[in-house]
Amino acid sequence: MTLPIAEPTPGRTARPLDRWRLRPARQTPSLWTLLIALDYLPWPWGEDVLAGLFMIVGLLRPRRRRAALRWAKVCGAPRPWRSAARLCGFVGRWVARMRTLGIRSPDDLRANVLIEGAQHLAAAPGAAILLGFHLGPSDGDLTFRVLGYPVTLIGGSDRGATMGWWSEAWRPFVTRSELSFAGGNRDRWSAVLYIARRALLDEQKIYILADGEGREAFRLQLSVAEMPIRAGWLTLHQLTGAPVLPVFRRLEGRRQVVTIHPPLPPLATDSSSALEDCRKRLTDLVEDYVRRFPEQCPHLALEMRLAYG
Repeated sequence: MTLPIAEPTPGRTARPLDRWRLRPARQTPSLWTLLIALDYLPWPWGEDVLAGLFMIVGLLRPRRRRAALRWAKVCGAPRPWRSAARLCGFVGRWVARMRTLGIRSPDDLRANVLIEGAQHLAAAPGAAILLGFHLGPSDGDLTFRVLGYPVTLIGGSDRGATMGWWSEAWRPFVTRSELSFAGGNRDRWSAVLYIARRALLDEQKIYILADGEGREAFRLQLSVAEMPIRAGWLTLHQLTGAPVLPVFRRLEGRRQVVTIHPPLPPLATDSSSALEDCRKRLTDLVEDYVRRFPEQCPHLALEMRLAYG
């Protein structure tokens, strides 16, 4: 089962005009132009510049500044302004990591990635659902693939438009299968989940965001905010029986750390107690992440409704 995505012409490197034509619809022309320019800098210079610019712009925008300061205070930061600045800057790092800004080859990315809990993934040799969150840096399935784990991303992706994607070093990742809903067309989400179910029945591993697309299944009542959890991964688990392994990402300095947790308890369609156990388990995991890395939660801090403040 292969869904082709745009790929480069063999033996050719993308020119600036080529990259401009690949601009995703949701990316503003000014930011896309900046990303193209910063990609020519050695890593991590471009990422640092982008983080600095996002920090400045975030603090200059009253609405974002207020949200960032409110998050810092709710999380008990001893220096709210400093924490708010780091939170705004992390949005720039999120964009840079999503676009592999300045990273020339899979080897460069591989050298700065650490996976914790890989034994949980090894214990699921067949189908598995890797359940991610809008927390920490974002690169979908890329980290797993460069480390040799055959994982397929479920959901919207602009990966074909990533800065360095047209170089020969990235070709194996450009031509991979990808389950997407075509530039964020949510009308196709049901069809995407149907294909994802087939992938799981074929003993494949998928990566899907718990707080991504689709209808809401339940909410995590965190101490600092509410996090809506979508039903897509839950439906796939109930239809296929594939184990669900929560996955969290964080930055430790320059290094990206991916933590794979033990699988959630099996969830039958008619078991309210099992669903409540699952909700509690996810709440504990997200609470722990927010407590330890509050400045790496910009989506939750700037987009979700805070419980206090």
